[in-house]
Parts: sequence; C-alpha cells; structure tokens
Amino acid sequence: MKLWITQHGHSAGVNFTTEGGKVVLEVEGRRVDADFVRLPDGEVYSLLVEGRSYEVRVASGADSLEVTWQGRTIPVEVRHPLEKLLLQQQGAVGKSRGEVVSAPMPGAVVAIRVKVGDTVAPGQAVLVLEAMKMQNELVSHAGGVVTEIHVAEKAAVSAGAKLITLKPAGAAS
Repeated sequence: MKLWITQHGHSAGVNFTTEGGKVVLEVEGRRVDADFVRLPDGEVYSLLVEGRSYEVRVASGADSLEVTWQGRTIPVEVRHPLEKLLLQQQGAVGKSRGEVVSAPMPGAVVAIRVKVGDTVAPGQAVLVLEAMKMQNELVSHAGGVVTEIHVAEKAAVSAGAKLITLKPAGAAS
C-alpha cells in the first residue's frame, strides 16, 4: 500500500508491504525491512530494524499522527495518494464553491460526526471510515455548512466516493 507522508513540511511517497512476517518500507528509493510487534496498549510498537531495537508510540493528534521515537514526538500527516490528489483538486477549485469530503480509500463508514445544517470548522472531523482494520477520521479542510450527507453509517464505500458536501459558511443556498 502506498501512502503519502508529510513531516515538518517535507512530503514523500512511502510504499508499505509485508514479506514473510516483516514490514517493508520503501521511501525515496531506500528500502527498510523491519520486524514489528504491536504492544498491548495498541499505541506502542516494538521495532527491530537492521539489528537495532526501537520502541515507537503512534497516537492520533488533532489532524495528524503523533509519532514518539527516542524521546521526540513528531507530528506526521499520513494520506492515501488518492486523498492527496483529491485535496489538490479541491484546492484548485477554491473555497468559494464549497468542499466535498470524499473517501480516500475503500472502507466502511463507522460514524458520521455531523448532520445537514451543521457548521463545520476547518480541520473538524466529519466522518470515521474504517479501512484495513484501522479507523480514520476524515476532516473538512475548508470548513463550511453541511448541505448533504451522501452515505449512511455501516455503508461500504469505494475510493473517491462522495461522503459529505459542504458549502462555504455565509454562502447563498
């Protein structure tokens, strides 16, 4: 699976695969093989990379993941390449036309956090999508007023499916 990672303003495509019980990361032409075990609390992972052992904590932050490694906490945005493309297209359209929150990957709708008529702030979670046994909070990037909800909870959706439509706050109906 390929994901788009942004950390401290630097973005890179990262390809994640598994081979024989190991996770393999390919980042900017560099390959890293790692053995990993998720510890019971669900946020801490024990990693073995090139014979060295690391403990890494991964927790959800406001609009990113917070990765704690060797005593440093680093905010990291993780996006599916399709979500990155959709965000770029939404930015090109401009805020004046509103926003459509779309599914960045196939999955199942776990929870809808808004209803029609709600005013949503930029960065506010609007929906929870479960994909590959992980729950992903999808947020509105521009904010606005919810005009349409295109899915129901427990619905299966495909990548790129419209989920929620917002119009800019204060825009005529």
